[in-house]
Amino acid sequence: MTGVFFMYRRKLGKSKVNNIHRFVSLKNPSTILTESALEFDSCYPLEYSSKVLSYESQPEGYEYVFEGRICRYTPDFLSRMIGGERPYIEVKPERVARRKDFLERFHCMKAAAERSGTQLLLWTEEYIRRQPYLNNLKILHRYRTGGVLASEQRKIIEIVRSNEEQQLSLQDHAVLSDMELPYFLPLAYDLLARNELTTDLDTSPLTKDSVVRICHDHRPAFH
Repeated sequence: MTGVFFMYRRKLGKSKVNNIHRFVSLKNPSTILTESALEFDSCYPLEYSSKVLSYESQPEGYEYVFEGRICRYTPDFLSRMIGGERPYIEVKPERVARRKDFLERFHCMKAAAERSGTQLLLWTEEYIRRQPYLNNLKILHRYRTGGVLASEQRKIIEIVRSNEEQQLSLQDHAVLSDMELPYFLPLAYDLLARNELTTDLDTSPLTKDSVVRICHDHRPAFH
C-alpha cells in the first residue's frame, strides 16, 4: 500500500464547473490547458524560467494512500528541468493550502511522489503572483515571438554588448540603435523573453528605464 502506481491521464475539456484557460506556449509543442486563473498564471514562471526545459498540465496521475484508502491524484503540472529533475507541481489558493485537511492529504501525496524519486511542489499566490515579477512576465509574453532573430535584434544585442559596462537603460539603447522607442521596445522585450538580454524582473517594473545587459548564462527560454 506504499508504492506509487501510475494509472491514468485526465483530459481537460468543457466543464460546467470550470472554465478552461488556454496558455499559448512556445516552449511546448501544444497549447497548455488549465482549469483556473491561478493555474494559468503559473504558466508564466514555467514558460520563462531558463531552468525549465518543458512542462505539461494534467500529466499522468498516480495513487497514494490516505487514511487507509488508495486515492487517485493528478498533479496540475509536470516540469522537466535542465538538470534532469521532473518535479510535479500542485497549484492551490492560499486559503486552501493552509487548511489542515488539505495539508494532511498533501503530505501523503508528496510522500508517494518521493518514494518514486519525484518531488511534489506546492505553489500558491504568494509565489505565482508575486509582483512585479508576474506583470513583467506578462509584458514579455505579449511581445515574444518564435523563429530566428530579426536583423534589428542582432544589432541591439551588439550595441548592448558594446556598452554593457555603462549600465544603460532600454531608452538609452534605443537612441544608440537609432530606433524610435515604440519600435525598439517590442524588439527588446522579445530579446528579454528569449534570455538573450537580461534585466531585473523580480524587484523593478519593466519600463523604458530598465537597465539591460547581455545574458551571459544564456539558456533559451523557449525553443
